Amino acid sequence: MPLAPMLLLFAAAVSAQTYEIRPAPDSRFAFEVFKTGLLGGKKHLFLFERYSGTLRHDAAAPEKSSVDLTVDVASLVCKDTWIDEKDLKKVMAEAFAAHMLDPGKHPTIRFVSKSVARRAEGGFDVQGTLTIKGQDLPSTVAVTLESRPDGTLRLAGKSEVRLKDYGLKPPSAALGAIGTKNEMAVDFSVTAWRK
Repeated sequence: MPLAPMLLLFAAAVSAQTYEIRPAPDSRFAFEVFKTGLLGGKKHLFLFERYSGTLRHDAAAPEKSSVDLTVDVASLVCKDTWIDEKDLKKVMAEAFAAHMLDPGKHPTIRFVSKSVARRAEGGFDVQGTLTIKGQDLPSTVAVTLESRPDGTLRLAGKSEVRLKDYGLKPPSAALGAIGTKNEMAVDFSVTAWRK
């Protein structure tokens, strides 16, 4: 092979770096579930304490980057401050019930990217497959990326998940006067370390 094409191939290989995504003190991976009816305006805040992933980042061509992230469902913790401890336990029991996340049968949530596109207002739209409770559905996540002086990358993003699309059925209370919106917000800010 002539030298010029070889150098181009080498440059392309060097520009893409592999990073490990893992929990850190300043990181957060959250689900926000919004209430309706008598509790309209309130939300349940769930944080996942364990997750891991691989980011393949191409700084020269971010559109060629990819990510594969897996979340440990059993690491879910409810961080609500507007309910008492007794109700907090009930909320956690419901979150782990068969009609919701059911970690006994479905221990992980996974997102695998398929394409990355620049957003006009900055950041990227990352399209891929989100798997929750055995259901694989297309999902788009709006992501911003920050390179830090210590060599790590900071990824922050948001997406919306329709609970019914994944067979998630949160209960209602007070004869239906307290319910849950079908749209759940996914919000994260995580750190990636170069391997």
